[in-house]
Amino acid sequence: MQVTDQGSSVTQSVLVEPLDHLRPGARLLRPCGPFHARTGIELMAAIDGQRAHGLDLLILDLTGPAVFGPVALQIVVQIATELRRVEVGLRLAGSEQAVGWPLTVAGVRSLFTLHDTVGEALRAR
Repeated sequence: MQVTDQGSSVTQSVLVEPLDHLRPGARLLRPCGPFHARTGIELMAAIDGQRAHGLDLLILDLTGPAVFGPVALQIVVQIATELRRVEVGLRLAGSEQAVGWPLTVAGVRSLFTLHDTVGEALRAR
């Protein structure tokens, strides 16, 4: 994992951006490219690493061009389950069409709060 001069961490397929300057304990995770098994492993590793730094809210940015298919759905449900277990909030940023619809069809929409943008997810109460 590399750390940029802004404090962001980058793995091969995940960007982690601290948002403490906007909301203490908040982190933005942004998958960089298509979802696959390695993405899930890297997302979970990034989340585990951020928990040591006072993580209490995770915003998962799904606004990029990656297709939100079955693998992505499985990964996001796994993340939600783990974060609930450790009492960390989760907000998704993504469109209703690209992200909300697959969550609804899979019957797991009620597990998530979905916002159109990262900014909306950060400002939500």
